[in-house]
Amino acid sequence: METSRSLGYPGRGITDVESDLAELIRSERDRLWVFTVDAAVVGWLHAYLSIRAASTAFVEICGMAVHPEHQRQGIGAALTSHASNWAAEKGLKLRVRCSSVREDTHEFYRKQGFSTVKTQLVFDKNL
Repeated sequence: METSRSLGYPGRGITDVESDLAELIRSERDRLWVFTVDAAVVGWLHAYLSIRAASTAFVEICGMAVHPEHQRQGIGAALTSHASNWAAEKGLKLRVRCSSVREDTHEFYRKQGFSTVKTQLVFDKNL
């Protein structure tokens, strides 16, 4: 959780995280890879199989974090490689979305072979 908060992901209670992780582990459409150093999680990547009514299925990276003290050591690339391999096994493309202001993240994904295909806005509705 500390790794996630350090990169701007909102803090969450441990009960919520444990519940969500249990569901992800059971899911056939989700994959979660972690990278550990000395038994401590220093990075993670969550990807899922996205099936849409109006477009071809794809695998999407929906979250990744590497603790700042462990960045630029190949951990993000290793995690991304797992997602790439999973997508390739399924014969699908791999997609990732990231904030328009995170230029360092854009550069990271370009170095991993991704290319920009569109920009978009995200709208939420509080209920």
